[in-house]
Amino acid sequence: MSVTVELSVEQASSFGAEPEQQESMSLDSLRQQLKIRDQLVNQLSSQLFKMVQAYPPALPQAPDDPTGLAASRRSVTLEEVQALEQQISFYQDQIDQRDRDIAHLKQSCQDLSDRNQTLERVVQDLPEVYRRQFQDRLEQYKVRMRSLQAENKKLRAELGYRPAPDAPEGQKRRLFLPSKR
Repeated sequence: MSVTVELSVEQASSFGAEPEQQESMSLDSLRQQLKIRDQLVNQLSSQLFKMVQAYPPALPQAPDDPTGLAASRRSVTLEEVQALEQQISFYQDQIDQRDRDIAHLKQSCQDLSDRNQTLERVVQDLPEVYRRQFQDRLEQYKVRMRSLQAENKKLRAELGYRPAPDAPEGQKRRLFLPSKR
């Protein structure tokens, strides 16, 4: 087994450096090479796995089994795989349905939250609305009351200077004033 160690320009120029520094640099380069090889191994294994899944007949066949034990194991394994696939699809459908339900509930929650905020604003505005309506109605009554008071004052003034109509000539005349209520 031969191991080739490639030296970078920095490492080649550092031959005159201290031995500890050289060891550290060589360890770093070995770690980098190991990382690269690990990445390549991972890539190759994932590609091999994809190829095996895509082209199962390309796999080498087992030697003929006269008892059929390997074939029965494969059929059991295939049945198990199919059962697992069915379970996975069933659970995936359930997950998808729950995701749709969650999205629907989130939308409903947002709609209700918006409506709640609108109602809170309306409730906060209600006292002012009622105050304005009350002031408008009260103003109508105040105007009517002022006109009635002015008319009452005018009528009292007219009545105050006339004698009462039922008083005889010889008696004292009293002024006829309506009673206040």
